[in-house]
Amino acid sequence: MSNYKFFFQINIFFTMPGSDRLEQSTVINDLDIYTNPSRDVFNISFNTANKQDITLRIRNIVGEEIYTEQLNQFDGTYTKAIRLENYPKAVYFLEINTTEGTVNKKLVL
Repeated sequence: MSNYKFFFQINIFFTMPGSDRLEQSTVINDLDIYTNPSRDVFNISFNTANKQDITLRIRNIVGEEIYTEQLNQFDGTYTKAIRLENYPKAVYFLEINTTEGTVNKKLVL
């Protein structure tokens, strides 16, 4: 009779509703998106350390732009509640373009 030993590892990944925070980025600092997933409103905030042109876009799953905002020579703290209650429940993508790079985040409505 032989003795066999079995070893295995199970990795479980999940996302809790609440806040999605990006701590360190070369593009922007302290990106915070809450509540994600949301029923209708996403609160977005971030900081920049220097002046830069920033474009915020939200696109649907097929790439159609449903929201855009241009910030010229922005410096400081940005905070805004973006209302999406008139759009269907789906996955959307937040894109923040700056003169230093781009950040993309998934939004679940």
